Amino acid sequence: MSSARLLRVRASRRTGLDRQSLGRPLIMVAGTTLILAVTAAAQPLVQVIVSETKVVEGSSITLEVRSERGDIRSVSLMGLEDFSVVSGPATSRSVQIINGTLSSTSSHSWILLPRKTGTLVIPALEVNVDGATGHTAPVSIEVLRASAAGRADGTPGPVYLVAEVDKRQAYRGEQITVTWTLYTQLNISGWELTSLPNLTGFWTEELFAPSKLQLREKLVNGRRYYSSVVRRQALFPTRSGDLEIDPLAMKVGVQARSRRQRDPFFNNFSIFDRGRVQQKILSSSAVAIKVLPTPADQRPPDYHGMVGRYSLVGRLDPKLVTQDEAATLILQVSGNGNFKALEIPTLGLPRGLELFNPKVRHEPSLGDIVGGTTTVEYVIIPRQAGTFAIAQIALPYFDPARRRYELATAGPFTLTVRPRSEALATAPGFSRREVALLGKDIRFVKSGRPRWLKSGEGWYTPALLMLNLATLFFFVAPWMGARVRSVATVYGPKLQARRALSSALAMLGKAGEEPGAVHAAISGAVTGYLNQKLGRTTQEYSLSQVGDVLDERQVSPAVRDELLGLLERASAARFAPAGSQDADSDRAALEAILERVEEQWRG
Repeated sequence: MSSARLLRVRASRRTGLDRQSLGRPLIMVAGTTLILAVTAAAQPLVQVIVSETKVVEGSSITLEVRSERGDIRSVSLMGLEDFSVVSGPATSRSVQIINGTLSSTSSHSWILLPRKTGTLVIPALEVNVDGATGHTAPVSIEVLRASAAGRADGTPGPVYLVAEVDKRQAYRGEQITVTWTLYTQLNISGWELTSLPNLTGFWTEELFAPSKLQLREKLVNGRRYYSSVVRRQALFPTRSGDLEIDPLAMKVGVQARSRRQRDPFFNNFSIFDRGRVQQKILSSSAVAIKVLPTPADQRPPDYHGMVGRYSLVGRLDPKLVTQDEAATLILQVSGNGNFKALEIPTLGLPRGLELFNPKVRHEPSLGDIVGGTTTVEYVIIPRQAGTFAIAQIALPYFDPARRRYELATAGPFTLTVRPRSEALATAPGFSRREVALLGKDIRFVKSGRPRWLKSGEGWYTPALLMLNLATLFFFVAPWMGARVRSVATVYGPKLQARRALSSALAMLGKAGEEPGAVHAAISGAVTGYLNQKLGRTTQEYSLSQVGDVLDERQVSPAVRDELLGLLERASAARFAPAGSQDADSDRAALEAILERVEEQWRG
């Protein structure tokens, strides 16, 4: 082979090697690019779409999270403190085929209301798409104040909702009245409250919640509106510091006016100018409240947080009684304030006076100022004769108008107790009849001569037989007890309910002839009857509780009222003299009433 040909062969081999060495990196780069493209195409594409990025205070926006590839399983709204969620999530999914390629779109959407003005940020939301977790991009929303919403006269728009308070600074426990009012220049076809405020830190009292709008004409910056109160509440702060009344949201259907020329004989609310109904979400602005603590200086030691203005009146009726007869001490607390926080005054009674549980009733006042009158009745039974002094009763409270503590007082009271005629001849606290009965309380087991028994012959004596039977009973007793308990659990309440009437009548029959014992048995018979019918162990029932039980069991109102009247008369007769004829008539009346209750009892 010539040298020239050898050079050409070597040159061709070198060129092939160079092409091969250059082709490998190109193939690797192309493969990597293809893999990245396929991977990117397989990744879900998640978008955040908002209806508006600049809104007016009180207007809503729609937030939509959309996935172009894959189904959205969940979206976390953590960090969305600047917005209130009115409704949502509303989910949707669509599938389409374009040029033989299958694609699906999944979305979750919410209606949001801004909680304040300024530049608010919807943070990056965590989204789970087909098990893969990702995050969206944050979105900024600019919320303009109503006065800066583009109107030269400062009015917020044709329809808006506003929250008004009578004070923005109050003491802890002082009433704050908040009113939500709707203003409109358009016809309203319907409305509903969609989101109530979360009044954390307040004790609330409903004042006004209308079922329909009551529109009244009102001028706002020279423009005519029709306004209606949609809600009014009394708030009592339960802690001091900076609190906030959350926004209230409502949905209204408005009829936009048509563009045709108006009829000069009709106003903007003419029935001949009906337009298309649009649904709008309205929201009030959050209201900041500064709550001051009650002053620590000169605070009474027995102060329990009552704020407002109160008066205390008391009377003792009667002031002269006989030993073991009842006297009633009546206290009336009247004024303006949160009566739900009122603690019933405690009485410091001297020794020798027995106090029963008080009877409390409240009569609220009418109007937007929360208040009323609370009446407390104490029943006092003197067990000894003499003159007893009941100390003065005090109710400390803080008056926010005067910014100082006040003290409402009643008393002191004096109760004079005459001795009973029977009490003079015996020891204090016992009548002659009670002393005579003491000797009958002792019951001897055996009072006669003992009878000696001679043991029988043989090893198997009667004593051993009894021992064997006792041993057998010792082993069988747990099983028998379990069986008895299981049967009693199933059939016990039903049997007790069936025996309720007979047990109550038996209790009345055992009361004897003494009027006090008969009236005591009347209350005990009703209590035992209700306990057996309901399967409860309640010791006592108040009159209101007895009425509620009878209403639940569909007892007629006439029978219920007759029973409650008899119980109230029997309760009063227990502590006052009564004749045996009255007691017998009351016992017969209760027997007839219980039989009618048994006939009407349902359930």
